[in-house]
This record gives sequence, structure tokens and C-alpha cells, in this order.
Amino acid sequence: MAVDILKISKDAIEASKHYDDVINASIGMFYDEDKSIGGMPTVSKAIKHLTDDEILPYPAVDGGPIFKKNVIAWVLGQYEQSIKEHMFVSACATPGGSGAIAATFSIFSKPGDSIFVSDIRWQYERFADRAKLNVFEHALFDGDHFNLKSFRERLVELCKKQHEVIVIVNDPCHNPTGFTLSEQEFKDILYIVNEMRNNSIVFLYDLAYLEYSHEDNNRIKISHLPMLQDHVITIIGFSGSKTFGVYGLRLGAAIILAKSEEKVKSAHLKYVNEARGSWSATPTASIELFNKFQIAENKANFLKDLNKINTLVQQRSQSFVRQALEIGLKTHPFRSGFYTVVLTKDPEKDYLKLAEHRIFAVPMNGGVRFALCSLSLKEIEGLPQKIKTILDL
Repeated sequence: MAVDILKISKDAIEASKHYDDVINASIGMFYDEDKSIGGMPTVSKAIKHLTDDEILPYPAVDGGPIFKKNVIAWVLGQYEQSIKEHMFVSACATPGGSGAIAATFSIFSKPGDSIFVSDIRWQYERFADRAKLNVFEHALFDGDHFNLKSFRERLVELCKKQHEVIVIVNDPCHNPTGFTLSEQEFKDILYIVNEMRNNSIVFLYDLAYLEYSHEDNNRIKISHLPMLQDHVITIIGFSGSKTFGVYGLRLGAAIILAKSEEKVKSAHLKYVNEARGSWSATPTASIELFNKFQIAENKANFLKDLNKINTLVQQRSQSFVRQALEIGLKTHPFRSGFYTVVLTKDPEKDYLKLAEHRIFAVPMNGGVRFALCSLSLKEIEGLPQKIKTILDL
């Protein structure tokens, strides 16, 4: 649905000037229990201590060698060396994870092509529209699990129609459902992608919410990327904006992995060219801020802040899901993350009904998305019952 999430949020903010009972569950930003956005003191402090030389000059278009080294190390984590033994890796700075997605669509497709996405998803079609692409859907769920059968059947169908296919997987903490793939489900997806050996596959791994997963090991799935074969190039879409809670600074990267060194070098040049011809360069302040957190002491302090936020976000989500389950309010399978979706018959009408009662959320395919990351535990208490009553579910 082509809804403007930022506008819904602005409507909620405007309503809150006149009413004290507004619930703004529209946008994926973390707020403290006292509704303050400054949830990461280490990040706020680092921003304030950036010098003019770290803010004002033009940066390297791809972020520069230090940034590229740091962002690859951050995302790949303890598996960096083992991955590099089997794959070539490079990176290019982008304005948020959104920049990585938009650039990938532009670089690896031509007008009229289709991108391969799940039927329940974040608004990838906005980027597809800009690149004059179509959307080709597979079913996301089979009960409480990922629908591997639909994924395979639909991918085979699309691969018969076009040679180069961008396959998008948003995991962990899927936006908008909060679903997270199991390690085996992820491996099965890679097996299926490997089966499409007569095609050129771009595996776009959108892990914007990587640090908000409550898996025992949130990078174990990344470690399996080397199993992908020569016909696949992987693009990891990293969102530093989400990771560090600096939503307006637009910090991100496209991390490029493939078995072929030539493919990686060629793709890197294309990302640099795409950046130069569109956003020019990612803000210097964003790049320098990220580099600050590769210093061991800074990273340790940041991870303490992150752990506090992560614990609170999960408490909020679990509270909502538990209450919903108790009263029979249906949601998609939830594991962890910023969001969940309440299933409704007419999302377009239902989100407007909720807005009339000063509950602001976002209509999605099959339901209404609630950004629980932005709500306090007090606001979440009783919210599922209010939703059920208002929508007569």
C-alpha cells in the first residue's frame, strides 16, 4: 500500500498537541519510557564531540578505506575471516539502508523487470516504482513458519521470465511482522537460490534490524553466505541509522560479496557511480560517527546502551503479543524487533478508524502495523483490547 508513514507520524504528533492520550505507533524509532528519543547516550555524546573536520568536508563517495574496513568487520562480525576465505568482499557507503536498496535496484535491473519479494513486506515498491520495476510476490508464511514451497515455486516462475533476478530477504526482525527466520530456514532459502543456476541472482539481504534480534547468535546466518554459488552476488543492506538510533543522519552501506573478484570490483564501481549520480555522498558526519564506534572502549559502551534498549523493546513487544493472545487478537508470527502486525480484513479503513480514536498505525497487506519500539510499557498496557474493541475484531 502506498501510504506515507512519515505523514501518519506527523498527524500523530499534531494530534498530541491537543490531546494527551495519543498513541503514535506509526514510525520505527525507539523512544524511552519517558518518550525521549535520546536512548543511546554514548551516541549522543559522540555526535556532540565531532569536530568541524569530521562534519564539514566532502567524504570519499564510498566512505573511504577506513569506513569500508570497519563496516565490513561490524556486519560480518566473528565470521569475517572465514567468509573472506571463500568470498571477495567490498562495500560502499549509502544514505541509510534505504540507499543500499535503491542503488541495488538501479544497478542490477532494467525497466520492466520484476523484483522478488514477500507478499507481506516493507515498502520496497516505492523504490521499485522509482526504478520502473514490477513486484513479483511469494507467500511469506506457512502457518508459523517461512513458506519455502511458495518461495521456490514463485522464484522458479520468475526465473523463467527474466534472467537477472533481485531476491529480497528482510531478516532478522522482519519489517513489518517481527518474524525472524530460523537458521535452517535461511539455509533452505540459500539452497533454493543455488538451484537457479541458469540465472543471474542478486541476493539482497536486508538486515536493517540485525542488532535488535534476540537470536542466540544474530550473525550465524551470515556465516552461511559462502555456500552461495557463482551465479549469485550478495548485497547486504546495512542500516547504521537503525543500529545507532540516528534516523536522520542517514548512515548505511551496501556490502558486496561474491565468489568472483571481478564481479565484486565491478559492482563496487557501479555503486560509486550510482552514488555520484544521485545522492553524491553519504554525510561525512555519519561516516565519522560510525568510525568512532570501532574504538574498543566506545564500542563497549555503545553495546551496553544497545542491550538496555534491546531488552526494553523486547519487553514491550512481548507484552503486546501476550495481551493479544489472551484476548484472541490475531497477529503474524512474532519473534523480535520493532514491529508487529494486527490482522484485519480492511487495513485501509481500519487504520483510519484507529486514527479517529487517536491510535496512529500503518496499514499493510493483511493488517495494521504497530511500531512497538516507540511506545512505553504503560501505553502498551490495554492497547490490544482497545484495538479489538475499536475494530470489532
